[in-house]
Amino acid sequence: MTTTDGHVPVGTLLAEPLLRGTLLAGRDGLRRGVGWCLPLSETRRYGDERDADLAGVAVHLPVTALAAPGEAAALVADLARRDAAALLAWRPPGVESDLVAAAHAADAAGVPLLALPAEADYRAVSRLIGQKALAQSAHILEYGTRVHRMLAEVLARGPGVPAMARAVVGLSRCSVLVCDADGERLAWEEAPDAAPPDPDALLFALPGDLARPEDHPEFADGSAHAAEVRLRLVPDAPPVYALVTPVLVGGQVFGRMVLVERSSPPDPHDLAQHRIVAEHGATLVGSEMLRQRSVRAAEERARGDFVEALVHGRFADSYELGARARHHGFDVDGHFAVHVVAAASLLPVGRDYLRRTVTATRTAQDLEPGGCALTAAISSTIVVIQRVTARYDPIRQRGEAARFAERLHRALLPQLGDDLRVAHGRPGQGAAGVAAGYHEARLTMGLARHAAADPVCGYDDLRVFAALKDVADSAEARSFARETLAPLRRANGGDLERIVLAYIRTSGNLNAAARDLGLHRNTMLYKLDRASRALRMDIRSADAQFTFWLAHHIDKLTAVTGALADEMAPPAPAD
Repeated sequence: MTTTDGHVPVGTLLAEPLLRGTLLAGRDGLRRGVGWCLPLSETRRYGDERDADLAGVAVHLPVTALAAPGEAAALVADLARRDAAALLAWRPPGVESDLVAAAHAADAAGVPLLALPAEADYRAVSRLIGQKALAQSAHILEYGTRVHRMLAEVLARGPGVPAMARAVVGLSRCSVLVCDADGERLAWEEAPDAAPPDPDALLFALPGDLARPEDHPEFADGSAHAAEVRLRLVPDAPPVYALVTPVLVGGQVFGRMVLVERSSPPDPHDLAQHRIVAEHGATLVGSEMLRQRSVRAAEERARGDFVEALVHGRFADSYELGARARHHGFDVDGHFAVHVVAAASLLPVGRDYLRRTVTATRTAQDLEPGGCALTAAISSTIVVIQRVTARYDPIRQRGEAARFAERLHRALLPQLGDDLRVAHGRPGQGAAGVAAGYHEARLTMGLARHAAADPVCGYDDLRVFAALKDVADSAEARSFARETLAPLRRANGGDLERIVLAYIRTSGNLNAAARDLGLHRNTMLYKLDRASRALRMDIRSADAQFTFWLAHHIDKLTAVTGALADEMAPPAPAD
């Protein structure tokens, strides 16, 4: 039997022949741990007022120091305040003393008081305690080495966290729960021949502060220490005893490991063994979690590189495309729709943007039962390549893409915020279709911001811009837009352009446009007259409104495609 710090309990020492039958008072403190013995003279203070400086120390003192009732009570109280493990009152030969006052004080303080016979002098008692403490430490070290070796063999095979949990179950015969730092369950293994609790209820009942080392000074050495807790999973049901151990790697919390005891309360000897298993197990589980995190990061980087090359069409030849596609499970003959996710929380600002990006990417990847074809973070956006099942029906393919975009928006909205936007291009076949779909999705994303479109928008939803795309690429169209809008922009720095657009959007309804802009009707009339003079045509006429509307759309389309061209070249048309 050991205490939580590996010391020998006072109750265990009382079984030794030298100390048998010597307990006089303080029975409540028999579980206190003893690791060393000091005479009373060595415990005297020299200007040091620290508390708990006698933790784990049994104080050997002559009964004459406890002779006077007042002095006895004060001495016992002082040693108890300094967390002495036990008081060993030794009767030298021929000396008798009344220990009634000391016994009352020891009972009040909860410190065991032993009345030692004459042969139990300091030399004999200190040797006994030292031998027991060293033997106990050697036993703990041997058991811990055996546990560590068995778990390290499992770690060396690399089967993952669930296999580590099964190994801990085999050593402790306890049910084991492993969760990550966010409270997500990573592994749950039930003990054999036992009635295990509900893992979800167990996870819900765990106190949250046990995962934060800064709340526990005992974690200051960077090691994982098991905390014994009682959890009530069901109202009016007996509590469940568990050992909760933070999974620490380099001082950072990666998760927690929970061992559920089979009995309530648990046997002290079993609890001591389980504590060793839990602490060694948590250390090696942390190593496995770190290894898996590194593997995942490498896989995500490789997948991100492939997705970036795929959407930009950056492959040397079809052989390179085929080899990398086989590695990532991408069907070069399949039909795919490309979705682009953008939000302010994905911008590289602050310390948490990377974590949000990774979490959102994984959420998008797991959105469909079979998983998306590919998902990766590119620049400040998340690119999701969705495989569509309707291979040769463009209408059904676009319906699938639109429904998936809506689901993607709903799934990511709680994580990325209200400014989340999802844009998608038209589905296409193979790598060329993915590149074309990505270009359309990025174009749609840029146009949707200017056109105040819905948060979920497809290339087909902006048919006007799609129809004008080829026209806007011509020099004549760009010249037309520039010459039409330039006089108006020079007249009032863009304010007149905004007013004319509001007037056109309301189908020429002067009062509605004034309300939308927060202007008086007369002010609106005055602004429209100024715009007409600058444009040299009556903006109230249908032809003038169409001319301005067309110039504005060509200008916006040119600006968006120009910005997109700086990042990527539009893909060649698919054969």
